[in-house]
Amino acid sequence: MRLPRFLSKITPGFKVIDLKEWISKGYIEIYLERESSERKCCRCRHTLNSAKVGEHRVRIRSLDIMQFKTYFEIKRQKHYCSNCKKTRSEHLDFVSIESPTVTKEYAWWLGKMFEFSPVSRVAKFTDNCQMSMWRLDFERMKRMFQHYKIPPIKKICVDEVYARSKKYHAKECRDNQFFTIITDLETSRVLWVSESRNKAALDEFFHVMGADRCSEIEVVAMDQHDPYRASVKEHCPHAEVVWDKFHIMQSFEKALNEERKDIHSALDSKSKLNIMVSGRYKYLFLKKHKDRNRDEQRHFEKVARENTKFYAMDLIKERILHIFYERDESDALWILNEVEEWIEYNKFKNLKSWFKHFIDNWDTIKNYYKYRVTSATAEGINNVIKTTKKRAYGYRNMAYFKLKILQVCGYLNSKYISTEF
Repeated sequence: MRLPRFLSKITPGFKVIDLKEWISKGYIEIYLERESSERKCCRCRHTLNSAKVGEHRVRIRSLDIMQFKTYFEIKRQKHYCSNCKKTRSEHLDFVSIESPTVTKEYAWWLGKMFEFSPVSRVAKFTDNCQMSMWRLDFERMKRMFQHYKIPPIKKICVDEVYARSKKYHAKECRDNQFFTIITDLETSRVLWVSESRNKAALDEFFHVMGADRCSEIEVVAMDQHDPYRASVKEHCPHAEVVWDKFHIMQSFEKALNEERKDIHSALDSKSKLNIMVSGRYKYLFLKKHKDRNRDEQRHFEKVARENTKFYAMDLIKERILHIFYERDESDALWILNEVEEWIEYNKFKNLKSWFKHFIDNWDTIKNYYKYRVTSATAEGINNVIKTTKKRAYGYRNMAYFKLKILQVCGYLNSKYISTEF
């Protein structure tokens, strides 16, 4: 029986000796036989001896023909390999490297589906074993990772994402429950994933990059995490660190809310103002003036008339919220001088502590006005990672989870790396 043209490319060197169509069961069996007598070792690819030692039947799934599942049935022979000094099975060119039960074309098609769909859904859709599909995906990503190269980069951002909830042992540090995510600011793709959020996690990325490529990095956006800053200072001498403005404003809002709590605790428990600054109104004072509706603005004006400190807090808040919209560093310093006077005049202890920390790190914060970068890209990537984690109902294997992040959010997929090596 002559092999159809589209199948001859899938199984080179074989001929069809029989074909069975099981229409009621929904699959087709194609029985193949090697045309030439020469056989290669499945391990070393050395030519095997001609004397057959044994054989075993193998069933290999291929791409479906129409709505029917397609299987190749082959008697795989065993011969003695003079190079390995052992009896080996013959090598089959069309069988996938990741799994001996599927063809290369079928494994490629499954791999494309793994890039946008959970393994459980792919297994159910293709009527395959879920564990077998998981192993195929894992082995495929590991093989692609061997050829993974970090592209040229100049601007990166560093952030952490919560990876797992359970500790491996009781004495483990909480930092090891996170992943460090390094993202390219220009392409918005993940470059590297390291376990933990300590200094060693970021050091791993810079060691992979090498000293020459680290010297090409111009700016690194991050939150106020000291280990990350220390790692950048050690490995990237020419890079400028930019603290993310959203994390800075988050710490400011926390200090502002602490001031509200202090004023509230000093009020008489039976006073009307006590009720007006707590409960459902406590977050009203953190809102921007333009975001408040008419009722909220009227409520704030009533509170400000009763206690002028709330009015002063609102003025400080509005000025600080606009500091990152200023044209340059000099305009921002002018606002900071004004805010410092208001804080001193009203004796805001929490805001004074926050302001001192802000000014002490001004050499880092002012870099924002030069580069205008934030870690907002990394925060968006974190949302994608969390969605990927929920879609799979969590990951137990952290190595697989790291590769999956690079596959979904980075360059470890068929768009950037060929699966044929």
